[in-house]
Amino acid sequence: MATWARTLLITATPADADPWMEAHLRHLRDLKAEGRLRAAGAFSRGDGYLELFEAVDLLEAERITRQSPLVERGLCAWTLREWKELDL
Repeated sequence: MATWARTLLITATPADADPWMEAHLRHLRDLKAEGRLRAAGAFSRGDGYLELFEAVDLLEAERITRQSPLVERGLCAWTLREWKELDL
């Protein structure tokens, strides 16, 4: 299974986005419960997230990304890239 890096940058006003932040965190908890979430964090300005999760391929990674309530409602811009850990 591949690892994917997803960034979500909030583009909506706080009044519009804040009610959906907890729903996004539930989405992340669900990924964690499924054993798919490798790491997740919020940007210090409170304007988005960076997450690493596992998916079989790009299509599944996009499906998972679109399940975030922030993405579903168009409250953020997002990027998705396959991530490979460096052996240093």
